[in-house]
Amino acid sequence: MSIRITGGEARGRPVPSPSGKGVRPTASKMRQALFNILGSRTAQASFLDIFAGTGLIGLEALSRGAASLTAIEQNKLLAANIKVSAQQLGYKVEVVSGDFRRALSRLAGRKFDIIFADPPYEAKLEREILVALVNNNILQENGVLIIEHLSQCAIDCEGLPLRQVDRREYGQSAFTFYVYHKEQ
Repeated sequence: MSIRITGGEARGRPVPSPSGKGVRPTASKMRQALFNILGSRTAQASFLDIFAGTGLIGLEALSRGAASLTAIEQNKLLAANIKVSAQQLGYKVEVVSGDFRRALSRLAGRKFDIIFADPPYEAKLEREILVALVNNNILQENGVLIIEHLSQCAIDCEGLPLRQVDRREYGQSAFTFYVYHKEQ
């Protein structure tokens, strides 16, 4: 199975998507909406994709002008697939294979302008992701964090230097957008 990039220089190009349990690429309408919302912020941005899966969101960011992509994926087969897909599209990417907690710890202190996280819906890791990102000092000041989650899920960012700035629902899925401010 393959899915296609929806915009930018690689628009229409296929990205292989291994089928199997737990592989859930973000729908094309949602991807288009996400990048329409981000607009020009994507250009020259350092982009971190957590729970990258097929790598499609990060590859789409590169297609739309992001300067760099770091992808975190626990499944080694999917992580290898991201590297192959990027190579086929002519992109260089950094893929960190392993548990997101350890991966974020290894990336501590590096700054990303845009962070996208699409954890398995049933795992309910949203709050843990927020805390790990803040504790590892990874999101750039005024950087944007987007979490994809079930639309009925409310994410608690109380006590964290994150401000929810937007939330968009698409059927059973939603994007919640946060901006990072050191001084809350």
